Amino acid sequence: MKILTAHQDLFNDDKVIQSNVSFAPFLRFLQNKVEHEKDGRTVFYQYILDKFQDKPELLGPIPDEMNMDEYRSYLDLVIAAIFPVTVDTKKDIYGISIPYKFSVFYYSEMFKQLFTGENDFLSTVPHGISISRVKRDKKIWLYKLILDRHYHFPIGYANDIIHTIDTPDGLRKQVKVNIDARFVDVRVKGKLPKLDYNQFCTRQMSVDTLETILPLENFALEGFAIWTIEDVTQSEAVNTIKGLVMNMNSTNEIESYRSLERMIPTILGIFDITAHMVPFPKVNGKPVLEEQFTTSDPVLGIGNKKQQQLFFQQMLDFLQKRPEPLIIPEVTEETIASYPFLKYLSIKKIRSFILFPIIHKKELLGVLELAASRPNALSERPLWQLQGIFPLLVLMLNRSINILEGRINEVIKDQFTALQPSVEWKFTDAAWKYLLTPEAERKDIGNIGFEEVYPLFGAVDIRNSSIEQGNAIREDLEEQLQLINDTLQKVSNAIHLPLLEELQFKTKDILDHLHNTLLAGEEAKINEFIDQEIQPVLEHLCSNNEALTPVLQHYYSYVDQREGHVYHHRREYEESLARVNSAINKYLEKERQYIQQSFPCYFEKYRTDGVEYTIYIGQSIAQDKKFDNLYLRNLRLWQLSSMANIARITHKMIPDLKIPLQTTQMILMHSAPITISFRNDERRFDVEGAYNIRYEIIKKRIDKVHVKDSGERLTQPGMIAIVYSNVREMEEYKKYISFLQSKNILLPELEMLDLEELQGVSGLKALRVKVNLEGLPIDTKI
Repeated sequence: MKILTAHQDLFNDDKVIQSNVSFAPFLRFLQNKVEHEKDGRTVFYQYILDKFQDKPELLGPIPDEMNMDEYRSYLDLVIAAIFPVTVDTKKDIYGISIPYKFSVFYYSEMFKQLFTGENDFLSTVPHGISISRVKRDKKIWLYKLILDRHYHFPIGYANDIIHTIDTPDGLRKQVKVNIDARFVDVRVKGKLPKLDYNQFCTRQMSVDTLETILPLENFALEGFAIWTIEDVTQSEAVNTIKGLVMNMNSTNEIESYRSLERMIPTILGIFDITAHMVPFPKVNGKPVLEEQFTTSDPVLGIGNKKQQQLFFQQMLDFLQKRPEPLIIPEVTEETIASYPFLKYLSIKKIRSFILFPIIHKKELLGVLELAASRPNALSERPLWQLQGIFPLLVLMLNRSINILEGRINEVIKDQFTALQPSVEWKFTDAAWKYLLTPEAERKDIGNIGFEEVYPLFGAVDIRNSSIEQGNAIREDLEEQLQLINDTLQKVSNAIHLPLLEELQFKTKDILDHLHNTLLAGEEAKINEFIDQEIQPVLEHLCSNNEALTPVLQHYYSYVDQREGHVYHHRREYEESLARVNSAINKYLEKERQYIQQSFPCYFEKYRTDGVEYTIYIGQSIAQDKKFDNLYLRNLRLWQLSSMANIARITHKMIPDLKIPLQTTQMILMHSAPITISFRNDERRFDVEGAYNIRYEIIKKRIDKVHVKDSGERLTQPGMIAIVYSNVREMEEYKKYISFLQSKNILLPELEMLDLEELQGVSGLKALRVKVNLEGLPIDTKI
């Protein structure tokens, strides 16, 4: 039997410590068994002892140059004593090596097959681990052996390592290599150094320190080490899943699911299947589908978003009626006919499928799907094997539910009721006082309010946004109807059906009567006609006539896969609107950090077609800083200059927008302080008191106010409108306007306007000034 060794370029074990094969420790072990244990095996052990007594050259250290093949029968006796009779050399993995060295002189066939690479060298470096790490671990193992044998220090050490190997059948498995040193003697050359155990229990010794204290040339190894290898692929996969679950967070959630899905075929031992797990978190008590989990899903991973949601709902309905695994050993048109949400399995070439609902405490947390490309690859057997990791699947899905709740809360906090640092201190103080109160005496915390704060309101609106959106919808409908008409004509040329002529007539009639301005309900009627009358006919005819497949493909090439309709004009509008709003939001977010530097204030944004914001500033908001009106005046000047900056930013974006959207800018001046309080029901701040409510009414009604007796909208692109109620407010803002005009930020012309009366509000006036749109965006740091 050829000795298996590591490549000499990787390891030079002879220079580390002297090591020789010896059967003396093993024979001493057998002698102890014979003397102290009387059972049926002692006769065999005595036979081995007698056999070795005939070969004295095997009782001491055996020189490296000795040919072990001459003593093959003795090695067979050793193996017979060590390993049970049930061991199969062709299936089991074991070997016997020189102590410490990567030099295996007796081994099973499977050992050689798995652990030898090119030129029959021993594969010694585990997958993903460096050679230097292996060398270091070997020395640690050796020192722990020395400390255990000669110093009797209770040092626990693992004598096994995990290897990742590629098996002959092409599978990658993980195996645990256990190196048993019970038949290894550690011989001391000279005097054994004295050691203080406290050195080892108070701090961890490095390998370099140990080599200084206990030089390895002072020791020698005699005996043999037993290598046993156990397939731990499944247990390691379970451990990996545990780590995934424990470490999963919002940043690595998707990758954690992908890693889990790669582990499941390993656990099942079926390597030609794919696994997909999708969580079903609830929003307002209703299960929802997160699109990020469905990209590669065999059931829900389809392009059309509407159909995806339809299949999701159908799957939910099915699982609520039948909350048990759905097993389809062979996927055919007949076997999936009763499950409409599985209609695409055969198209995706899935030939065997399992839908496994993950249910905990009668709640559906999500589903695990198993799919294979060969028939009868899956049955009920894998589900029993999944029982061991079922609690981990439950934990993972629950973690996803918590992550989504956290993301929703972050959005709510950021977009609707951000408890910014400027006001958070008061909520923290109220919560602490609540916790200090004995439970029996606790009452609702009540309203948290801020008195005597000054409001600053600003609105950036998209001019004619409703008209632009309506135009985009109408253009998409016209394009799709024309596309349908052309498609029906091509189908009619191949198939003669009177129904096609009737559908063409309806399509043309709708096109002819499509108004420039969509009437109420007109879009819904047209979409219903497309979805319920056109789509089913086209799909049916083309699925039964291969010659028409290119016709349908041409049709769908123009149809948005998510929406199921022509959508590119609406998308252009939405993308343009999103880009403008994103630029405004990005600018305001940056500015929000700047304005906090002068004095703490509360900054609240709202999404409309554009962006609205309210800023509150006053002494009650600041926890430790003294308020002065100069901070209020400074903030008003910033508001005016920042509106000019927004006008410039959005104006410069117009050439790059698919739909040239323009913005209008408006400021509401309100000089009197108000009181605000936090509303728990709406999770936002609101005003209190009759006079203060008037301010809120004005805010809600001035967005489309007209100049008195003119019919002209107050807000105009490229201009800033400042609404006020009394002369003192107007005079203050005229000073700011004059200053910004001197810096060529605003143009010289200034309009002083009376506004039309609004419901419940009269006497409003406005200043309106043009922005110098050609200048660069200005720095508004204060």
